[in-house]
Amino acid sequence: MASTLKKLKAGIEDLFPEVGSLIITGETRLGDIPDFDSMAAVNLQSFIEDNFKVAIPLDLLGEDTTLKDIVDFIENPAQQKAA
Repeated sequence: MASTLKKLKAGIEDLFPEVGSLIITGETRLGDIPDFDSMAAVNLQSFIEDNFKVAIPLDLLGEDTTLKDIVDFIENPAQQKAA
């Protein structure tokens, strides 16, 4: 989980430079990211698909989703589909 979270965090910092001094952890909600909106969700979806080779549904990238939720999906997408 740590390496996936680290890579996801780096991607978020690149995609959202306005994140500034926000401390990003597994508990960070997407809604905590400044200027996170539907276009930002699409950009994050593309980043995840390009860098982790996992197709993540856009509806999983809501404001209440935590980075841990995303990491869990990335690391075990088949289990998420079955849920």
